[in-house]
Amino acid sequence: MSLELLAANLDLQGRADRLAHLDPDTLRKEGLRAARDRDLAGLWALTESYLVTRGSRGARVSTNTLDSYRIGLEVFLAWAGPAGISLLRPGANSGFRYARHLEASGLAPGSVRVRLAAAKALFTALRWSGATDAAPFTDVRTATDPVPRWEKRKPYPDEDVATLLLHAGPQEAVIVILGAHCGLRATEMTTLFRKDVHLTAPEPFLIVTGKRQRRQEVPLSGTGVRVIGDWLRDTPTYGPHVLTIRTRQGVEKALKRVCGLAGVRYQGREVHGLRHSAGTRIYTESQDLLAVRDHLRHRTVDSSAIYVNYARVGKKKVNKDW
Repeated sequence: MSLELLAANLDLQGRADRLAHLDPDTLRKEGLRAARDRDLAGLWALTESYLVTRGSRGARVSTNTLDSYRIGLEVFLAWAGPAGISLLRPGANSGFRYARHLEASGLAPGSVRVRLAAAKALFTALRWSGATDAAPFTDVRTATDPVPRWEKRKPYPDEDVATLLLHAGPQEAVIVILGAHCGLRATEMTTLFRKDVHLTAPEPFLIVTGKRQRRQEVPLSGTGVRVIGDWLRDTPTYGPHVLTIRTRQGVEKALKRVCGLAGVRYQGREVHGLRHSAGTRIYTESQDLLAVRDHLRHRTVDSSAIYVNYARVGKKKVNKDW
């Protein structure tokens, strides 16, 4: 684990321990107060403390997960007040009402699940504190997503990736390469350290901190060595991270701007579409799902199967000449 990541984890652990070390009665009073006052900061401190102290990832919970849960908490509180939801004594249908509200708002099914997970974590934290025994999200399920996975965030074709590189500035070109050649997620781009870029190795590679804080090597393409090497040489004093952009939203904004300059469609692809470009090209050239799994660092090959569908786009239909 890097010193920077270690320091961040210690800070997170310190915040969590501020509540976790309290005696049960004091923790219960803090939970009751935060719930009664609908205090966003207090409720988030309680939820974060629970996730770090009792959650499956502990102090290794990702910043992306924490950011998503905090936003989800804000969204839930904004709905719960006008909807007449008590945080300490919610009605039997409160969780289902919130799920249907999210679905009716037009959110993608994946976003609905994340918002529900955040609300569920809030009530789990309140039960942990002893403030309530309510569990309004226990049996709540979201509606089935009718859109196949491969119809979402489609890959950028190779020619679009090349066009983006022609119109991108130096840092924006690094973003395109990290996504379309290395398969990095937006958060992995913003947390990549310069010391983890190995351009002079016999086979150049990056060390990427991905989901669940796993650190894995990712090979660099020849274009990647040139683009990232130029950026690092031209910015030697820019700090420990490869990118100066520090948020996922900042990466999204940068890529959207380049897409506008290049006349390349961003909608329906976004930043994650670059990762899909990497996976699709690997499968198209190798016909090997294990190669896709290894490069994109999937836990199982099942997650890699989507790239078969992407690679089949444009091929002649099997019954075309029947």
